[in-house]
Amino acid sequence: MSKFFRLIYIISIVWFFITGCESDLQLKLNEGGGKLVLYAFPTADSILSVHLSKSINQSSVDYFERIYDGYITIYKNGTRVDSFTWPYKETWQQRPAISIKSNDYIKIVGGNTEGLLVEGETTLPETIPINKIIKLDTISTKDGGYILYNINFSDPKDIENYYQLIISSETRDSTNKKIESQQINYIKTDDVFYIRNQEGSLLGGIDFLGTFSDYLITSENYNLKIGIPEIYLEKPDEKQKRIIRFNLMSLSEDYYKYIRSRVVAEYNYDLPLVDPIKPHTNINGGLGLVGGIAIASDSIIIIGSNYN
Repeated sequence: MSKFFRLIYIISIVWFFITGCESDLQLKLNEGGGKLVLYAFPTADSILSVHLSKSINQSSVDYFERIYDGYITIYKNGTRVDSFTWPYKETWQQRPAISIKSNDYIKIVGGNTEGLLVEGETTLPETIPINKIIKLDTISTKDGGYILYNINFSDPKDIENYYQLIISSETRDSTNKKIESQQINYIKTDDVFYIRNQEGSLLGGIDFLGTFSDYLITSENYNLKIGIPEIYLEKPDEKQKRIIRFNLMSLSEDYYKYIRSRVVAEYNYDLPLVDPIKPHTNINGGLGLVGGIAIASDSIIIIGSNYN
């Protein structure tokens, strides 16, 4: 074959692949979306809030799709206590007429005129009060150090219990007006905060937002060890007081799994070799979560000079 015909042959082959790819190869991606999304976190002695929306596809720039023809029905302990048309302009809807307490069984059903139907249920856990808060020691570090505390509480036996500890600081003036507030990023020194082996070996040191189970708790009364950075415990200005509030939240198992799966999923966004993790859901027919919470609180107060 002459050089001329060989050149024509090569050009024709290249042209075939270029035109063939342009006309025949069509990549179709599964965009997803279109599922009903239901969220509710019933909390003992608090107002019930419900969210209903529709999931969006992968290429959408929105976070969710509003529901224009939806409805919600709420059951408490097997009895229907509320039913309403979903207000499409709202992202959350509060239902103040529904009283909720520990051990209540809550079921929420959502749907729309297209025939989509979702439902989720939870039983509110027991409120576990804090027995006492004990100051133990001051730990000095190059970053300023922290104060070590024991938070003593009673862990109910014969059932699996799930918790979250949230500590906050707020400063008030002499008229009790709140001046500032913030959540404290405390030191999680206790073994119960360590990750369990089923959550993966790549997650050493990950912060699960203060959630823990009673997997390692064997005594009826437990001293939970945490450290508060000294900066949060400094004396406030004159005629002010600082309140360090300890909120021990009892969580339903589904809510506990949801929080931790969300943390793992967000952590994995920056790990390109790890498969995406789907957050835990207990919603039949859609996405989201209905999870129960009960909250017990205690506090320590630091008084500034000349505070009345």
